[in-house]
Amino acid sequence: MTNENLNQGKPEAEVHYERGSAYLEEGKHDRAIAEFTKAIRLKPDHADAYFKRGAAYFIKGDYVRAIADFSQAIKINPKDAEAYYNRGVSYLVRGDFIRAIDDFDQAINLNFNVAEAYYHRGDAYYFLEDYNRALADYTKAIKLKPKFAEAYVKRGDLYTDMGEENRAISDYTRAIKLKPDYAKAYFGRGVVYAIKGDYKRALADFNQAIRLKPDYGLAYYNRGFIYLKRGEYDLAIADFTQAIKLAPDLVQAYYYRGMAYYEKEDYNRAIADYTRAIKLAPDNAEAYNERGNVYYDKGDYNRAFADYTQAIKLNPEFAEAYSNRGRIFVVKGDYDRAIADYDQAIKLKPDLAVAYYNRGLAYKYKGEKEKAIADFKKALELSEDPIFQQGAKQKLRELGVE
Repeated sequence: MTNENLNQGKPEAEVHYERGSAYLEEGKHDRAIAEFTKAIRLKPDHADAYFKRGAAYFIKGDYVRAIADFSQAIKINPKDAEAYYNRGVSYLVRGDFIRAIDDFDQAINLNFNVAEAYYHRGDAYYFLEDYNRALADYTKAIKLKPKFAEAYVKRGDLYTDMGEENRAISDYTRAIKLKPDYAKAYFGRGVVYAIKGDYKRALADFNQAIRLKPDYGLAYYNRGFIYLKRGEYDLAIADFTQAIKLAPDLVQAYYYRGMAYYEKEDYNRAIADYTRAIKLAPDNAEAYNERGNVYYDKGDYNRAFADYTQAIKLNPEFAEAYSNRGRIFVVKGDYDRAIADYDQAIKLKPDLAVAYYNRGLAYKYKGEKEKAIADFKKALELSEDPIFQQGAKQKLRELGVE
């Protein structure tokens, strides 16, 4: 029997609709759209054709047309909960979180009581930083669908942002048990372990995330950060380089690779990375400050001064930048302006030991012995770093204090 015989007796609009549905199932989205369009022309109130054409547009990433079609389906059938849900997802992807929430509300009110509706409404609340409502929705999604690994991961992400690290670890671990090949769950748990300072477990999780997803740029970046913290600079550089290869606009990867190069005293590469970070994010005060440090160590004090000043301009409460700029004034013999910068650094961050130490040096060079002694003692009180303490004690001995 031919297709023509099968279709005999059916309205032509339904023939095109069914043909479009078949194409949609086969992943032939352009052909599906063409057939649904023909169905709609023949039957302008064909809600299902609008709905499925909207689905095809959504899959293609054409969210504007998807929203238009879901809206038309809703206009024809205001009780179509799934159309509200799909339009809500489309709004969510476009970053229109308020409209997304409204649609998810409507879908749920129409008894579209599926885990995904709560899950995606939770996403919208999460983006709006309404953490309590997001938490309630993720929890409801898990209640409706106890094996919903993605919901556990999102709730884990939320707990991480809420500072509830142990609950986050519990959710990521549950997701891993449900879905052992879920790279994102390992990644999320690794992030929390890193926050807790448990670098060994963090490293193991990032390793597993990369094994499962070799193109996971953020996993390379985070593993590189762990290596940087551990002083394994070559490994850090390798991971930051891979992260940059996978995500060329990842500002922090350039920033931290610059740090690793700086620690290796590869100053030219460090400057190149900080410069790239600044180009990508011109308001990155930290990158200016760090590049200033490299210029300072190279003896290029004018460029260092310019970078510290720009860092302060971008972030007037950047205590470390004031302290660093004060060093330039000391080099130039302008002790009063150096002290003014150290004063500001200490005002902004009263426990910044290096600012007291540096101010102590300025007072020492000015011949104000008692003020210098007080600052070196305060620096000793604030820092337990053995090298830093050794330096402060040496300065005190030079001032006659044992």
